[in-house]
Amino acid sequence: MTVPFFGAIFIPIATFVFLFRPQYMVSLMVVASVFAGASVLDISVGDSVFGLQPYYFAAGLFAVRAIPFLLTRRREEACLDPTVHKLHSSLIRFWIWATISAFLFPVIFRGVRVIDPRLGVEDVLAAMALEGEATPLHWSLGNLGQAIYLTLSVLALLYVLKCADHGNSRQALKALRAAIFIVAVIALLQSVAAWRGWDFPYDFFNNNPAYAQNYAASFEDIRRVNSTFTEASYAGGFLAAGALALFAARLSSGLGNMVMIFLVIVSLIMTTATTGYAAFLIGGILLFLYLRRGSARKKFSGHIVWKSMLAVLLVAGIVVALMVAIPPLKQAALEVTVNKVDTVSFGARAALDAYTIKLLFDTYGAGVGLGSNRPSTLGAYLIGNIGVIGTILFVLYISRLFSRLVTLSRRPGAGSYVMVTWMLAGILIAQSIALPDLSWPPLWAVLILATGMVASQPVTSNAVGRAGMVMPVKHSPAVNPEPA
Repeated sequence: MTVPFFGAIFIPIATFVFLFRPQYMVSLMVVASVFAGASVLDISVGDSVFGLQPYYFAAGLFAVRAIPFLLTRRREEACLDPTVHKLHSSLIRFWIWATISAFLFPVIFRGVRVIDPRLGVEDVLAAMALEGEATPLHWSLGNLGQAIYLTLSVLALLYVLKCADHGNSRQALKALRAAIFIVAVIALLQSVAAWRGWDFPYDFFNNNPAYAQNYAASFEDIRRVNSTFTEASYAGGFLAAGALALFAARLSSGLGNMVMIFLVIVSLIMTTATTGYAAFLIGGILLFLYLRRGSARKKFSGHIVWKSMLAVLLVAGIVVALMVAIPPLKQAALEVTVNKVDTVSFGARAALDAYTIKLLFDTYGAGVGLGSNRPSTLGAYLIGNIGVIGTILFVLYISRLFSRLVTLSRRPGAGSYVMVTWMLAGILIAQSIALPDLSWPPLWAVLILATGMVASQPVTSNAVGRAGMVMPVKHSPAVNPEPA
């Protein structure tokens, strides 16, 4: 076991927060989630080396405090707010099914041909799928790792469901803004370093041996920007979600700094990531339709449509200015957008997702088990790995959470809920396009933040238990509240 330089800095910070500032644990997890290419601990198992991401190190510390709390509060489940109780039940069912699948299905369906998630980056795996080079299914440490990662995130979600605090949610929201800013600034610094021929500390941000680090990729003489992530597509997906969230908060309630929005959009463009461009475009269209509908119903200001039009002009102006200033960027942007459908990569990714249908039939709809197969999109990952039942349970949790977020975001002055709603929407859109990892830290960090914000705003002042008892909803200020 070795501790890289990133871990030498992060571990003391996380330990201090864990011991002395537990109310900031969720905030720490939100910030840590964007350093997805880094490792804080490198662990050797046989011939393999596994790197522990900062988010999951923080989640492990969080679990140490959360487990005793959850065990002592088991009897209060029946007294949760109705909305919170539905989220709680759907989350538990999803976790049970997914965890069982990780250990049982690779044994039951042993020998079924799958794409091994550990072999390489998406394009390589997709090419292998096209050539029919799949490997026989068997249980591995990858299944165990995915089950552990899921369990750590679910423990954090269960805690914030039962012990949400509005003050902690506000701090976590600030952490989300900080995380978006960090990714954008590092992306821009990376672009400047590539342009000027300077060295960039990739060994610090991309030191995780468990993942293929694609930070040296270039396209049409343009160095692709991956920021703190393993590759440009993940950076683009996160930045697209961040830009969408900041725009939504700005348009609906006036929150959000225009300079920060500008930085995020520029860094998104510099990634030359199809995933980021497509996610921002689709999310922007949905946001415009949502705000326009809300304006028509008088839920928003009558100037919303005009604000939206100005926002579109702002984005268009930034894009045109960058294309004129950096001619190779124009060609690169065209290749990853307009000409993308004609590439081998696009066809390979489509074939990889289509292969999921075969797995579904081979396993009678059950899936090959969590962590057993790697397609190109999150939807295909869910269906192929945890099957129809697991996918339905996951969608049920997400839909209930998202529905409540949308309801809260329609309240006057609810800019924070608007931001989180569209951050979650942006991440889900990006993962539905080309980011298949269910264990991707930003997804769970935003889910934990969103769940905590929903749980801290119950539908009614009293929660009605299933036995008919009426009890007040109580929210604790911290995982392990310090004595007064």
